[in-house]
Amino acid sequence: MKRYQNPEIFEHLAMSYALGTLQGKARLRFEKLQQKHLYLRAVTDAYQQRFSPLVELLPAEKPSAKVWQQISKELKFDQQTSITRSNWLASLKGYLPWSVAAFASIAASVMTVLLLNINSQPAAYMAMMKSPVQQDKMMVAMVSHDAMEISFDMPSGALPDDKGMVPTIWCVPKDKNMPLMRMGTLAKGDDHRMPIDSKVWKDMANVREFAISMEPMNAPESPVPTGAMMFTGELAAW
Repeated sequence: MKRYQNPEIFEHLAMSYALGTLQGKARLRFEKLQQKHLYLRAVTDAYQQRFSPLVELLPAEKPSAKVWQQISKELKFDQQTSITRSNWLASLKGYLPWSVAAFASIAASVMTVLLLNINSQPAAYMAMMKSPVQQDKMMVAMVSHDAMEISFDMPSGALPDDKGMVPTIWCVPKDKNMPLMRMGTLAKGDDHRMPIDSKVWKDMANVREFAISMEPMNAPESPVPTGAMMFTGELAAW
């Protein structure tokens, strides 16, 4: 699973899945991974939303006769149903304005322009958080607009089991003159989700980094971390 926490890998897979070029067993494996990991679903949904205008940009294209011959062969029509076949194929053509090959070709040519010019709000924010203490541990923080929550996908044993300390979430603003945002704490044994409101969602546009520190459980809330910093990671829009 660690390889799927690498943005260079899962971004490519999510993009291919959204475009429809990820096929066969690879597509099925990626769908199973999406069921287990929220950040994969969020990234894939974000790409699907970005690519949806492709349908309107693609011109209609008449499939070649070879395409329809192959369809006929696969469906194993015989001569007795030739008239029915002809009518059925004529109807089917109305539902297929372009071939798969045409779609892939045009999608590849307009994808870069589309990504640069679509003026839309991000569907989510994500931070790949690394630990200065446990070099082999990585945590993914996802801020979802649809779910209005912050969720954390973390490996087992990522946070220490200390009864007197509690993991506390911080947002580091892009503006160094602004104070840190103390978001809340993660309770032991929960599903690592934190609800947010519309104001917090808007504030995410001004956040540079996510951080998690271990803070004393019964101490007064401090405006800055006082305990050990466990994870940090830059926040990016999706």
